[in-house]
Amino acid sequence: MNIFKKQNKELAVIAGCGEFGSKTAVLLQKKNMNVHIIDIDENSFSKLSPEFDGFTITGDAADIDLLEFAGAGKASIIIAATNDDNTNIMIGQMSKHLYKADEVVVRIYDSAKKFLCADMDITSICPCVLSENEFKRIISDKESIAV
Repeated sequence: MNIFKKQNKELAVIAGCGEFGSKTAVLLQKKNMNVHIIDIDENSFSKLSPEFDGFTITGDAADIDLLEFAGAGKASIIIAATNDDNTNIMIGQMSKHLYKADEVVVRIYDSAKKFLCADMDITSICPCVLSENEFKRIISDKESIAV
């Protein structure tokens, strides 16, 4: 089976098909990318919208052989969005150093771990920090209206 069916498109590999991973997969597909998404739980793929026509792979994305099979060596972007920060950081490290991916993004719940990614030239997304920033923006907007 040739999982690289759309040779003319850039490849994105996503580890984790939860809410964030599934929505990101569809977004990248709409950006004309070939998307391979990995999840340890086959039922997670039901979160993907019906328009998703990428490749789904059931297994542990921290398994180097599975990551290789998913195309990590050919991917221009690799996103680690499992439910475990340490797993995401490890996938990020492998993606950056073994596969030399151009762009590596990891989702991290514990904001104290963000520095680990910065030291490795890996982009991190931290929902807590994003929420805090949005809350500050909301409060700031309300204060400027009240003046």
